[in-house]
Amino acid sequence: MSEDFEIPQDLEIPNFANKEEENEWRFEMIAKTCTNLAQRVGRMEQLLSRGADMIQYKIPGDTDYSNLTKLFDNLFERLNKIEEKLSSD
Repeated sequence: MSEDFEIPQDLEIPNFANKEEENEWRFEMIAKTCTNLAQRVGRMEQLLSRGADMIQYKIPGDTDYSNLTKLFDNLFERLNKIEEKLSSD
C-alpha cells in the first residue's frame, strides 16, 4: 500500500492562472483524499476481519487461550450448569 496522503493543516491554496488549473488542482486533492480514505478503510476492515480472534483470554484451568466465541460458550455453559444445579435443589 502506498503512503498516506496527508493534507497539512496550514494548506495554502495556490493562485491559479485560470479556472481549468484550479479545477485540476481541486480534483487532484479530492482524488488523493479518496485514495487515502479507501486505504484507511481497507486497513480497518483487515483489522476487524479477525473478529472473535482479536481478543484472546486464558480461561482459568485451561492450558490454551480462547477466542471470544469459545470464552462466551464456556461462560454460558457454566451459567447453565449453575442454573440447573440451583433449580434441582
